[in-house]
Amino acid sequence: MSRPSTAERSYPPRSMSTGAASAHMRSSLAAAAARPSPDRAGSSGDGGSSTRAAEAQAAAKAASRNAETTINRVTYKNSTIKALIDPTLPVADVIRQLCANAHLGVQEPPALFALRDEEDEELVDDANMARKIAAGRNFKLGSSPTIEAVEMVERLMSRDERALKLSTYNLQRLIRESQFRNEFLRRGGLDELVDITLTLNGGNTLAYALTSTQNLMESTADGWDGIKDGFVGKVVNILATQERINVCRPATAILKKLVLSGPAEADGAEQGRIIGDGEASGSAAAARTAPHAYRFGFEAVYHEIEKEPAFLSTLLQRLGSPDTTLCLYSLSLINTLLRHVTDNLFDVFTAELERLGVSKAVARLMDSTRGEELSSTIIEYQNNVIRVAHRRLRTPVTPTNQRHAAALSYIWLQARVTETVATEKDPDGNHSLPATPGSVGARFKWRRLGFENENVTKEFTRMGWLGLACCEAFVRSDPDAYAKIILEQMNRPAARRCPWGLASLEVVDILATHYDVDSGYTTSTAFLPFILFFSKVHALALHFFLRMWSESGASRSDFARVSALVRSQVKEALKDEVNKTWFDLERHFADSEYRTVRDRQMRELEVDDDFANKASIRNLRGRLYRESYEFVRQQRIQCLLEGAWFLTPQSSAARAAEPAPSAGGGGRASRAGSAQPPSAVPASTKPWRFYRLSPNKKYLHYCEATERSAIRSGLDDLPERIDLALVADVSLQPPGGSGAAIAAAAAAAGVAAGANLAFSLLRAPDVSLADLVALNTSQFSEWTDGLGMLRGEGGVVSTKETADYIQILTDIGMKVKLLDLTGERIEVPTSLPPAPLPVSTAFFFADL
Repeated sequence: MSRPSTAERSYPPRSMSTGAASAHMRSSLAAAAARPSPDRAGSSGDGGSSTRAAEAQAAAKAASRNAETTINRVTYKNSTIKALIDPTLPVADVIRQLCANAHLGVQEPPALFALRDEEDEELVDDANMARKIAAGRNFKLGSSPTIEAVEMVERLMSRDERALKLSTYNLQRLIRESQFRNEFLRRGGLDELVDITLTLNGGNTLAYALTSTQNLMESTADGWDGIKDGFVGKVVNILATQERINVCRPATAILKKLVLSGPAEADGAEQGRIIGDGEASGSAAAARTAPHAYRFGFEAVYHEIEKEPAFLSTLLQRLGSPDTTLCLYSLSLINTLLRHVTDNLFDVFTAELERLGVSKAVARLMDSTRGEELSSTIIEYQNNVIRVAHRRLRTPVTPTNQRHAAALSYIWLQARVTETVATEKDPDGNHSLPATPGSVGARFKWRRLGFENENVTKEFTRMGWLGLACCEAFVRSDPDAYAKIILEQMNRPAARRCPWGLASLEVVDILATHYDVDSGYTTSTAFLPFILFFSKVHALALHFFLRMWSESGASRSDFARVSALVRSQVKEALKDEVNKTWFDLERHFADSEYRTVRDRQMRELEVDDDFANKASIRNLRGRLYRESYEFVRQQRIQCLLEGAWFLTPQSSAARAAEPAPSAGGGGRASRAGSAQPPSAVPASTKPWRFYRLSPNKKYLHYCEATERSAIRSGLDDLPERIDLALVADVSLQPPGGSGAAIAAAAAAAGVAAGANLAFSLLRAPDVSLADLVALNTSQFSEWTDGLGMLRGEGGVVSTKETADYIQILTDIGMKVKLLDLTGERIEVPTSLPPAPLPVSTAFFFADL
């Protein structure tokens, strides 16, 4: 098939009415010489054309001084010209002059047109025109975003299957442009997009429609009134029934966004809202004018989830899927739901996740080869588990709570004992007759199970609902064994009985202290698989407590001594748990003998004072830990604000291009064919990039260079930027297949950077916004943890260096507090006093 002909013309600068206007025109657009073929575009044509091109180049240099003069092709329909474009001109002026050029044959007014990059269809604006001109990109003159929005809405209304597929495919890209988006929303485009989503049941068109909606929701908080109530239910249904990754990925992102858009988030809209293109970063009014964006939230989404019984179980099944991307999105959605669950649905939702066995599925991911790829998401789930435990720890047990009352009733009934009353002959109520409504004397019910008094809710004051839940889980794991334990203790002399209730709560306290549940979060960078099975570890430790009590012949006065033994064993058994299996943990608790544990405990007491385990000290450490974490967080973010140079891996230039939709449709989409564009940042052709966080902490600005040089403060030297709202994850894995490229780039740059210092800002698991290689481990730690803490999604600490800094600051703070070194009454001299004269001059000089 012959290639369509393209008219390639040169033209002289247009004359204007005034000399200044003529010079302005010459500096903005000039024709290059006609070429016989594209391969010889660099050679000169006739002398007149060469002269005019040279004059235009000189005029451009005079107008933009340091701007590099480059010839760019501009295409309109079947006509192409070569132009010298002044990068200092507004885009509107460039378009107006292009429309006035006779060789392009434009008949319509300039206001109807826009300039786009011919390669990636990106809209050319005042912010990126200079960069594209310098890069020698080719442009095309097309319809303005406003016209495209009008035509797009009309095509969406047609409901023609083939037209819808192509339209929704293009809409994914166009919806991110503010001019297009505003007109699209004004003309009811979101209503049509939602209707399309509600009517489709699968296929690429549904994937493109969902991705377009996702991009709209990520770009602005305006126009959400077009999202109907049935839309949330449809997205939930899609996730419960669809399996295609290009459909589930945007649906998951939409559902996460809806969870994050509740009434509780409206108050923080000014600080936390995503700033769209062309919006003022400090606009507080914009948040107040978008109430529809905050009418969803967790409760609205969970209401629809309850209507789809298979939803949560489907998410659980996907955690075991061989598709890593599907695992990542499913676990990320679970994390979002856990992090934003409301108070009145907290118990219901967390109980449902426990019933389904989500923690068990996450533990399998830790053990799989994909654990490293999903590490940040798994650690975030780990933090959510600790947050849930902290919430239960702070929830008081009350008899009016039906769930609490049911747990207490179950514990009592499964003990299979009767309530008794005390008599003169039997003051402890051990062998008295069962209590009756008319009985006189102290009643014994909960004390028979090993609690200190009959007001059992007071027993759980310290451990709260977490303590009661662990007691109930212990009983449910083996009711017969539990009844046997209670019966065995009741048959012993009162002084020799192990109080099961107190022992259970003590074990909960030991485990909560070990995992620092009281703080509500952890900065651990390692997997903690056993924290996911808190109640099961509690059962193992409680059995160990009962065994140590029997083997040591303990009495009630020895309770603290046995507790110390159990604390020592828990510390030993859970040490380096990432490298242990559940079988190893069971063996630690079941096979350890009393003498061995006691000897180890005595050695530990020589180097560790039990003083540190007191409640007041633990509370102090928890407070100092939070202060240290916040201090390091501010320090890391300050590093981002100062900026740093990074090596750019050469492999980042080889990113997959987004495939065009097939006319036939159907079939399972591959990852490369996902609905999102592969990158929002152009591939780097230079080895160095300088990155700096903007003062409003919304964007990461950068510039490229062939070698490192001094960068002024501020953002004037950093023309490019990455919207941090688009960053879904900070991956510590080097870009795929780039290990050799990183080593080669580091060698060429003369630095010792390696693949272990590489990290990526990911918009999706296979879509990288930027690939960075730090120059040393300190820079790697500062930026990876700084970006993670800045995102505010759990504040996961990714590197050991940052975790060590937090721990060191906490330890120093503890020592200062315990020693009470305030320095308030210490006078620091302003100068040193002169030294006194020597008492004699009989100096002795040694012979050297």
